[in-house]
Amino acid sequence: MKKFFKVFAIILSVFILLILITPLLLKGKIENIAKQEINNQINATVNWDDFSLSLIRQFPSLSINMSGLSVVGSQQFKGDTLLSLNKFLVSVDLLSAISGEQLEVETILMDHPFIHAQVLADSTANWDIMKYSSEEIEEEDTVLTSSSNFGIKLQQFKIKEGSIKYDDATMNLSSSINNLNVNLSGDLSANTTDINLNTSIESVNLSMDNIEYLNNLSASLSAIILADMDKMIFTFKKNDLMLNRLNLGFDGAVSMLEYGYDLDLKLNTKQTDFDAIFGLIPEEFMNYVEGIDTKGKLTFQSTVKGIYKDAENLPAFNITLNLEDGFVQYPDLPKSIQDININVIINNKGGSADNTISEVKQFHFKLGSNPFDASMLVKTPISNAQFKGGIYGIVDLESLKEAIPLDSFDIKGIVDADITINGDMRTIDTEAYEDIQFNGDMSLNQFYYSSKDFSQAVDIPSAVLKFSPKNIILENFDCKVGSSDFNLKGKIENYLPYIFKDETVYGSLIHKSELIDVNEFLLADSEEEMNVEDDTTAMKAIEVPQNIDFVFTSSIDKILYDKLEINDTKGKITVRNGIVKLDGMDMSLLDGKIIMGGEYNTQDNTKPFADFTFNATNIDITKTANSFSVIDSLMPIAKSSKGKISATLQYNSLLDNEMSPVISSITGGGNIISQSIEVSNSKVLNGMASLLNNDKYKKMKAENIDLNFILQDGKIIVKPFSPTVFDKKLTVYGEQGFDQSLNYVVKTPVSRKDVAGALGFLGGGFADSGSDYIVDVIIKGTAKDPKMSLDLSQATKQAQEEVGKEAEKVIKDVLKDENVQKSVNDFLKSFGKKKK
Repeated sequence: MKKFFKVFAIILSVFILLILITPLLLKGKIENIAKQEINNQINATVNWDDFSLSLIRQFPSLSINMSGLSVVGSQQFKGDTLLSLNKFLVSVDLLSAISGEQLEVETILMDHPFIHAQVLADSTANWDIMKYSSEEIEEEDTVLTSSSNFGIKLQQFKIKEGSIKYDDATMNLSSSINNLNVNLSGDLSANTTDINLNTSIESVNLSMDNIEYLNNLSASLSAIILADMDKMIFTFKKNDLMLNRLNLGFDGAVSMLEYGYDLDLKLNTKQTDFDAIFGLIPEEFMNYVEGIDTKGKLTFQSTVKGIYKDAENLPAFNITLNLEDGFVQYPDLPKSIQDININVIINNKGGSADNTISEVKQFHFKLGSNPFDASMLVKTPISNAQFKGGIYGIVDLESLKEAIPLDSFDIKGIVDADITINGDMRTIDTEAYEDIQFNGDMSLNQFYYSSKDFSQAVDIPSAVLKFSPKNIILENFDCKVGSSDFNLKGKIENYLPYIFKDETVYGSLIHKSELIDVNEFLLADSEEEMNVEDDTTAMKAIEVPQNIDFVFTSSIDKILYDKLEINDTKGKITVRNGIVKLDGMDMSLLDGKIIMGGEYNTQDNTKPFADFTFNATNIDITKTANSFSVIDSLMPIAKSSKGKISATLQYNSLLDNEMSPVISSITGGGNIISQSIEVSNSKVLNGMASLLNNDKYKKMKAENIDLNFILQDGKIIVKPFSPTVFDKKLTVYGEQGFDQSLNYVVKTPVSRKDVAGALGFLGGGFADSGSDYIVDVIIKGTAKDPKMSLDLSQATKQAQEEVGKEAEKVIKDVLKDENVQKSVNDFLKSFGKKKK
C-alpha cells in the first residue's frame, strides 16, 4: 500500500508544480502536456473531466479545482478503476507561491474519493503502476535526500464521503470502508505542532476465507496529536476512539523511519462493565439486547512495542480479553446465563508472525445447573500450526430458551459434548493421522424443534456421534419430521484432510424409514413462498463438490407424494467426482413396479446435465394420470384411459441455471407396451365421433399396443405403430411438442356406412358389403384443445376404383346380351355400306 500512496503523492506533486508554473492563458495547453506526461510515467490511464484555476473564488488565494479524476488500470487490471475523485480542490496563498520559499496550502479537499486496491492470486498488485528504470530510481533517491529550503505549510486537509475497498486473493480477503470523512488541521511546516484529527466511518466490513469478521462496524476517532516534524514522531495527547458504541482509548507514539515504523502504543477499554461489550453490536440489532441485566468485569487491553517493517519483522504485541463473573439475564425470562468467565490472550514477542501464540485459556458459562467449558491453544501458525483444546459440557436447550428470547421457534433437548483435540499441521500433511488426538463424542437427546416458518416439528429422540482421528461414526440418528421418520447409521472417513487440505472426504450411510410424507414438506414450501416477497436473485445450478465421495443406501417402506403411494423403495445413491448417481432405485407403485437409474452430472458446472433410465412394469395408466400432474399436462387423454402399461425411457438433457431442462438439448426415447387400453369420452375420441357421425367412436379399446418414440428437437416423435381397434388394425404416427402442440395421423379403416355421406358427392349407390375405407384422422392443436379433420383422399381413391370396376362389369354384362350384339353388328354393317 505504501507504493500506492507514493504514486498518489507523485500525481499530486505534478499538479502542485502545474499550479506554480502555469500562466492562466496557457492553462489548456499545459493541462494536456501534464496529462500526457503523467500517462507516460505509469502503467495506467489517468484522466480528468475539468481543470480550472481561479483568483476570484477565494481571493487573494489561488484556487485549483479538478473534477472527474480517474486512474484506470491496464494489463490484468484493464478497465478496473484504481482511484476516482468527484472533486479535488486545493487553495494556496498566492504570495507564498510567488516567494518560492514556503508554499502555504490553506485547504486540500477530496470529495467522494474511491480507492479499490486489489492483489491477485499471483501477488500482483493493481497499485504497482509506476514505470521505473534504475537511473530514475537513483535520481529519485538523490532528489529525496538532497537538502532544500522549500517547504509546504498545510493548514487543513479534508476527505468527504470516501470509500476504500481492498481485495486480496492470496488471503481470500475482502474488506471495505464506506462513507469515510476526515478533517485534519495543523501547521505541518512547524518543527513541532498539534494536529487536530476528526475521522468518522459509517461502516467497516472484513471477511477472510468466507468468514465474516466485521459487519457494518461504525468507527470514529477524535484526537490531538503532537507532531515532531523534524524527527517524524507523532504522539497521541488526547483521543477518543468509538467502535459502534464501545469507547476505547489509546496512548503512545508512532515514529516514521526510513524503512518501517517504530511503534509504542497501548489500547484499552475506558469502561470496565460487561455491558461495554454490547457497544460492538451494530445499531440495527440493538433491539435484541435492550433491557438486558448484565454483571461482570470486562478488561480489554492491547499493546504494540517495536519496529514494524513487514510480515517477517513485526513489533512485539499483546492482546488480552478478560471477563470475570459475567451474568446475563433478559427481561421477563426466568433463567440467566451465569458464571461467565472468558480469558483470551494473543501474544507475539516480536519478529516473525510465526511467533504468535493465540490461546483461549478459559471459556466457561453455566446455564441452569449445567456447566460448559471450552479451550484452545494455537502456536507457530505459519510454519506448523500446533493446536490443542477441547469442548466439555452439557447444554439444556430448553433452559437456553428460558434464558434467551427465542420467540420465533420452540426448542428442547440435551446436547452433551466431550471432545479433545491435540496435533499439528505437519502431522496432517504427512498423513500420520493416528498421531493426532481427536477423540470424544457428542450426543443429542430428546431434541424437539418447531417454528412458524416450518410447519412440521422435528423430533430427535437420540443421536450419537463418535470422533476419532480416522473417522466420525454416526452410531445412531433417530428423527421424526411431522409424520415422516428417518433412521441413519454410518461413518465419515478422511475428514481431517478434507477440512485442512481440501482432500476428498469419504462416507457411507444407511438410511431406513417406515414412512416419508413428501406432501407435508411440499405444503410447507408452498406456504413459505406465499409469505416471502419475490426473490430476484438468479438461481444457480447446484454444484456437486468433486471432493465428496458418499454412498447412501436407502430403504423406505412407504412414500406419499401428491396422490401417489410408493411402497418398498430400495436403492443406492452415490455422490462421487461431481456426480450424483442413482443405482437400481426399485419401488412398487401404481399396481406395478418401477426401476430407475442415472445421474446428475456437474463435472463441467457450466454445462450440468441429467441422464436417466426408467423401466416400468404393469403400471395402471389411470392411477398414473391422476397421480402426476405432468402426465395430465402432456397427455390429458390418459385420465380417460383404463388399462396397464409397461414402459422404458432413456432421457438426457442439459440443465439451465434454474435447474430446468434445456428443451433443445433433450434426447432419448423409449417404448410403451400394453395388451389393452380402453379410452372413453376424451376430446380426441369425441371429435372423431362427431366427424364420422357415429357415437361408437366415443369409446375405443386398443389392443396389442407396441409404441416406440424418440425425444428430439423439443418433441416426442412417435414412430408408426398398429394397435387393434374394433377388431381392425389401424396405424398411428406423428409428434407432440413439449409445448403440448400435436401433429398426429391416425390411419383407420372405417365401414362404408360411416363414410357414405362423406363420399356421396361421387353419385350412385354403393354396396354395403366389401372392404372398409381407409380414412386419415389428422389431429393438430394442443393436448388440451385438439383440432381434428378428415383426410378422405385414400377413401375417395378406393371409391373411384370401385366405381370404375362396377362400370366395366356393367358394360361386359351388356355386351353379353344377343340382342345387343345383333344391334351392334347391324350398325357396323350399315356404317360400312355408307362408307362405300
